[in-house]
Amino acid sequence: MLDLGYKEKVVVIGAGISGLACAHRLKQLGFHPRLLEAAERAGGLIRTIRRDGFLFETGAQCPRFPPSVWQLVRDLRLEHEFVAGDRKAKRYVFRHGRLHPAPFSPMGLFTTRLVGLKSKLRILSEPFGYSHPPDQEESLADFVQRKFGAQVLDNLVDPFISTIFLGDASKMGMEGAFPALVEWERRQGSLVRGALRARRSKRDAMESASSSRPFASRADANQGSLHVTDALPTLGSFRSGMGTLPERLAEELKAEASYKVQVASVAPSRENAGASKPAWQISLAGGELITAQYLVLAVPAYVAARLLERSAPPLAAHLKAIEYAPISVVSLAYERSKVANRLDGFGFMVPRREGLHTICTFWNSSLFKERTPEGTVLFTSFAGRETNGTFGTMNDEESARAVAAENTHILGISSEPVARLVWRDPHALPQYNVGHAQRVEEIHRILSALPNLYLAGNFLRGRSIGDCVDVAYRVAEDLHSQIRGQDI
Repeated sequence: MLDLGYKEKVVVIGAGISGLACAHRLKQLGFHPRLLEAAERAGGLIRTIRRDGFLFETGAQCPRFPPSVWQLVRDLRLEHEFVAGDRKAKRYVFRHGRLHPAPFSPMGLFTTRLVGLKSKLRILSEPFGYSHPPDQEESLADFVQRKFGAQVLDNLVDPFISTIFLGDASKMGMEGAFPALVEWERRQGSLVRGALRARRSKRDAMESASSSRPFASRADANQGSLHVTDALPTLGSFRSGMGTLPERLAEELKAEASYKVQVASVAPSRENAGASKPAWQISLAGGELITAQYLVLAVPAYVAARLLERSAPPLAAHLKAIEYAPISVVSLAYERSKVANRLDGFGFMVPRREGLHTICTFWNSSLFKERTPEGTVLFTSFAGRETNGTFGTMNDEESARAVAAENTHILGISSEPVARLVWRDPHALPQYNVGHAQRVEEIHRILSALPNLYLAGNFLRGRSIGDCVDVAYRVAEDLHSQIRGQDI
């Protein structure tokens, strides 16, 4: 039963993976949240398009499944739909006209031609030296150049950062994006020594916890705990694509969700003077009003900024200042016989210095065999770096042709594609640029003075699907704890 004066107990705005996971966890905790989404479908960036026997992904192609996501998969009874990816699949870096295996092992580092002997020695000698981070926050580029040199930055770090985060190493801040590395160097003078110390401390803490609860392992096993994750696949997708996850969540939340709902603004309610607790008023574009005791904004930072612009200007200003990187996803299918490359692996990444539109290309049909009709192969390229202004002005036809031409050159393709899909988002991923960590601290400070308002999403901490689920669950559990505390 709702408290007197409130029309909704909890409202979640946004049905991307963060909003869906938050609403799902709230429902598990006994609430019936109202979920509002502006689009006609749930999932946000995670979407699978199934067409003519091909399976196209607009977002994550083969993400990692950490324990939190695995728990969600189990809750939704999707274990049997999961398809494991090969964690040992080769990754390549396109440099100086050829594909080089990306070095993921000491032997790979010894043999790679992506960096010279001097760079290799700087990497291998890192555990034996001592360094200390500067007082002011560094960019990732400055950090890598200081520790390992420009060659490591250009040929190893940049292509990975561009592929995973769509980021620019010269802008990305160490405190926001890689705080653990900063702390390891600050405390131990070495990344390797710091990592080893952190691993040892974590192991000791786990052993201490186990010794204090001698029957914990049996109890956890009976409850299906995910404490032991080594046996779980950590890379993969679903038989029908990553869209399966938000689709199943949306199905579970069918009674709670409303789509094509345009929210104009949110503000602390001024019309509940008789209520004992704070509330939030949600103004819809059509003029309707919804009052909620608790409000979760699970939308991108720039959307949250717009909603809060009038009611919380300082918070809105900080949210608006968070930069986002654009993305163009170009999926291309070919007859297998027309592609000379063996396509043995995950795909390839392209360093910024190569000057190509393509950031990376995933070989989808090598990762998952049943995603194309027989005799065909499917690639998905992320393209259009923020610094490449010409690509942003191209239409879908032009961008598809530009990416196809680059892939044709790199992979030895001798025909036109038999199928294709182009999908774009001008604000795909938030960027943890220099100053982001300080901005997040200020956001939390302001948020603490706004009762019953929560933020969930990938713009504060962590940008992976697992991070989004972790943050969403934490928000739901914090909200639950607050309500229990008020009811005592």
